[in-house]
Amino acid sequence: MKAYVLFGRDEIWKMFQSAYIGVQKYFRHSPWYHEADMRTGTATYWQLTSLQAFWPGLQVLVGDIEAANSSHREFFKVWKKYGVLPERYLLDHQVLHPTEKYYPLRPELAESTFYLYQATKDPWYMEVGESIMNSLNAHTRVKGGFASIRDVTTMQLEDHQHSFFLAETCKYLYLLFDDSFLLNKNYIFTTEGHPLPVRSNWHEKLPKAYNLSNGSSIKTGKQRKRSSAMSLQICPASMIHHEPNARRLESACHIPDTGADHRCFSDDDCGVDANTCRRRSCSLAGYCGLWSLI
Repeated sequence: MKAYVLFGRDEIWKMFQSAYIGVQKYFRHSPWYHEADMRTGTATYWQLTSLQAFWPGLQVLVGDIEAANSSHREFFKVWKKYGVLPERYLLDHQVLHPTEKYYPLRPELAESTFYLYQATKDPWYMEVGESIMNSLNAHTRVKGGFASIRDVTTMQLEDHQHSFFLAETCKYLYLLFDDSFLLNKNYIFTTEGHPLPVRSNWHEKLPKAYNLSNGSSIKTGKQRKRSSAMSLQICPASMIHHEPNARRLESACHIPDTGADHRCFSDDDCGVDANTCRRRSCSLAGYCGLWSLI
């Protein structure tokens, strides 16, 4: 997805989109995303790993803000339960993994919090960031730095601090509270937290409606509004011309119902709604829809 924003090549977007739809179809369970068998799509491990906390941030770039908010809140609930985010948490039993109880100062939750605040400007995310900082100061701060936690149930520390704590965790928390570095600029952060400028002259081909450049702007009527990769909230899928006769996907999270007439025998015959990114369900009358919202 980040390569698509940087270079604007349709084939890169299609690679990402097919993978994203696969995740929505086979990995998603309400706000959670479990692990699945790569050959069959069958659920394998119902567990949260701390590295998965990057996912809401990626969903922000796709434009699925509601889905990003939903999954981010579940991660933060686990953070509040233990004071930090454990390396592995068993979703089906709502307990810690028996052997992976550590927290090595990972940045992914802070990263997604930063992205969601940039996209929504909701002050709640500032409160999340403050909670993360308070936990780090209370449980991991030692003379000369911050130490990884060996066991989140006892807060026993280890004698090391990973380099990504400074490069990513501290960086995203700093930018959450002071984003002046980003004003009137447009960057994509790499997996390791390095900012790369988004420049239009890097793009081989990019629809005008999704034209991102360093310090980009978009037209809204007669006004021009400055924007960025994090705040645009536009799903590129709706702007790409697909092959003739191909079934058009309205958004990156959209999964069509099995039947073109939307008839169903079970929830498995229903897809994911294009506008809300919510899973559709089968009604007693045998039709797919967002019946839980009525």
